[in-house]
Amino acid sequence: MKNNTDILLPLGRAALGVLFFVSGLLKIGGFAGVAGYMASQGLPLANILLVGVIALEVGGGLLLITGWQARWAALALALFLIPTTVIFHAFWSADAAHFQDQLTNFLKNLSIFGGMLLLVERGFGKASRLAKGGSGRN
Repeated sequence: MKNNTDILLPLGRAALGVLFFVSGLLKIGGFAGVAGYMASQGLPLANILLVGVIALEVGGGLLLITGWQARWAALALALFLIPTTVIFHAFWSADAAHFQDQLTNFLKNLSIFGGMLLLVERGFGKASRLAKGGSGRN
């Protein structure tokens, strides 16, 4: 099983990274619409916040994909998911037509949050252990 961990941890980390990287790139292409949606949810300075979100998602996603500073990237993305999930997927206040979609998105984000916590605990994986000559915890 140890050999599977050496392969699966980096693959899982990269898959989580791709999610954020692509999401950030899509926000660039749809900047005006995303900023408008953020403003409609009551966020002040949506344009400025969105630039930060894009930087976090693209940068954090790349860090997870490459494994460099993976723990810090995972921690930053986990913290980002908390307000994002509560603000944008508040199923408890959704109308009947949107309740199921918001609950599904809330649970999806909760699962991604769990993945980020696992990465904070596990770090980069085998390549990190080899580079450091140690336990692989970066």
